[in-house]
Amino acid sequence: MGKFKCLLFLLLIPISVHAACDSSTLSRYKSLAGNINNYYDYVNGSFSVTFYNVSSELKIVNKNDGHDYFADSNLGNVIVNGLTPGSMVNFAVYPTSGDCNNYRVFTFYINLSYFNKYYSDPICINNSDILCSKWSNTSMYNYDQFVNTVKGNKKEEVIEQEPEQEIRRYGFFDFLGDYYIFILLFIIASGSIGIYFLDKKSKFDFKVS
Repeated sequence: MGKFKCLLFLLLIPISVHAACDSSTLSRYKSLAGNINNYYDYVNGSFSVTFYNVSSELKIVNKNDGHDYFADSNLGNVIVNGLTPGSMVNFAVYPTSGDCNNYRVFTFYINLSYFNKYYSDPICINNSDILCSKWSNTSMYNYDQFVNTVKGNKKEEVIEQEPEQEIRRYGFFDFLGDYYIFILLFIIASGSIGIYFLDKKSKFDFKVS
């Protein structure tokens, strides 16, 4: 009798059965997640990441600290503030409810830049040193170390001057030196022609006389 009562008690306990997350529903969530884009800004010493086109059916989870973020009702934006420069943050997208709410449908891996707090220092004006970049990692330098390192790396700009053109003045003998071959050939040719015509004239005069 006792076993019968125990069995009857177990049968009366309501059992909740959850339907499995079907592939078509999961595919729809993945499609919604694929529309999400993001950008980040540096504000007051830390980064903020803004996700937009976030459906109200989805949430974004910061896997680094476990915080959940939901889109605002008007713009579909999620803003995550206070992120450390130089860190890599893992954001996962999940459905907010339903049978698929434990399934990760998209992941964002965001590598945040370092911020160089010295980049606007006077020593960096017109300086191409990599340490003067706004996003250079200078976290291992104090100010004096940074200045001394940049001074040590600084390369003087070398301005290459165009060579001055030599102005050559030609005299009579310079002219003869450059063109003597042509002058000599001209004299020889002129002399040969003159001798030829003189010889012809002499023969002609001899015949006449």
